[in-house]
Amino acid sequence: MPAPSVKGRLFGGLFFFLALLCAGFSLHNSTHAADLVGRHGTLTVERCWIDHGSRHHSDKTVCAGTFRADDGTTVDHEATITADHERGDRIPVQQTVSGYLATGFGEIWRWCALFFLGWIVAALGIPFAATGIMPSRGQAVAVGRLIAGTRASAWMKRLVLGGAGGAALTWPGSSEPEGSDHATDRRNDHEHNHQVREPA
Repeated sequence: MPAPSVKGRLFGGLFFFLALLCAGFSLHNSTHAADLVGRHGTLTVERCWIDHGSRHHSDKTVCAGTFRADDGTTVDHEATITADHERGDRIPVQQTVSGYLATGFGEIWRWCALFFLGWIVAALGIPFAATGIMPSRGQAVAVGRLIAGTRASAWMKRLVLGGAGGAALTWPGSSEPEGSDHATDRRNDHEHNHQVREPA
């Protein structure tokens, strides 16, 4: 087992940093989904396509159309959102500095789930931050055993259980299973539209 070092503690700190990113991303998106920040409006879908992912990223459906702010101050004919919809659908969205986010109770819960997943990420870093050991391949579990019975171990368990419980309660169930006939038909309808969006 490697000796304790600053490198090992920094490795543990990396997990804490990633957990903070999860929390920040969750807070940013959930406040927009709750209409607390940004400009609310409606995105009318004009076309959708499948954006094929790489070996590390799954495929996703992207829809494009026209966004109109509720206050009438903004009209964007190039608005896009990652969501599975049909042509003509009107999606309540919130305009952010980087694009558009769907709003509603389900979206708020979805981003809250990310917050709790961040707890689990933080828990994974506790053994390395507490011991200062930078694990080699296959040694991560062994490092975790070194803190058994300590306060660090207790905090790790609390974060894992709290994070898992919170994520399970807030993770939104799919309203339309991917394997259903309707979902399959919709995916097939969108497949031939897979292309780079051109300005209207």
